[in-house]
Amino acid sequence: MMHKLLAAGAASLMIGLGATASAATVTLSLTNQGTVATAPGSTATVFRADLTGIGLAEIAAIKITDSNSGTGGSPGIYSGFDLDAIFLDIDGDFNTTADQISATAFLFMAGSVRPTLDTMFLPDAQDPGPTSGAIDATTVDEAQATLGAIDGVFFDTGSLTLGDGGMLTAIFGPSVPVGASLFLFIAELGNSPGEGVDATIEVSDVVPEVPLPGAAVLFASGLAALRLRKKKA
Repeated sequence: MMHKLLAAGAASLMIGLGATASAATVTLSLTNQGTVATAPGSTATVFRADLTGIGLAEIAAIKITDSNSGTGGSPGIYSGFDLDAIFLDIDGDFNTTADQISATAFLFMAGSVRPTLDTMFLPDAQDPGPTSGAIDATTVDEAQATLGAIDGVFFDTGSLTLGDGGMLTAIFGPSVPVGASLFLFIAELGNSPGEGVDATIEVSDVVPEVPLPGAAVLFASGLAALRLRKKKA
């Protein structure tokens, strides 16, 4: 059985340029709920965490990070943790789907991939890479990586491979209230040694802002300066 710790950070992400909020963390227990068949010859290992009593009134974003072990599993586009599903659930039973809450958007940063010459593990039309289930290094292919359902197929559809050290933030809009019962479910396609989730998963009540590219920041600063000069004139 896999056992991990979760860290819940309340409003610990960037709110705006030059403004941050203080971080608060708690530890949670992530328990193995067993292995389920997702397709003929394919399985997923399901993990659950209780989100009640963590000090947050609502859940807006959950960030998951690959362990960056560099070992286990496959090379190429399948390097790192293979995320089959991530969702919130009211009653704590992943078999009842009516009360499940899927993310409305994702922020993705692919990790590194292990070198290979095997064409089975190289990018192709279905998986342009750099990892399976991604359109590019920062975009999830949501038509292929159906992260709201436990339905991954080995070396095919349904999951997102993070890459070694890769990160995915699941955003819930609107935020989900933490009531008397609320659980986080994460499913890993298979359960390869060395490909576990990192020791911390960040749970936040605010949505992280996408960092502006340097040129965009300079452009925004220039516009602000221009407006200031016009006001003075």
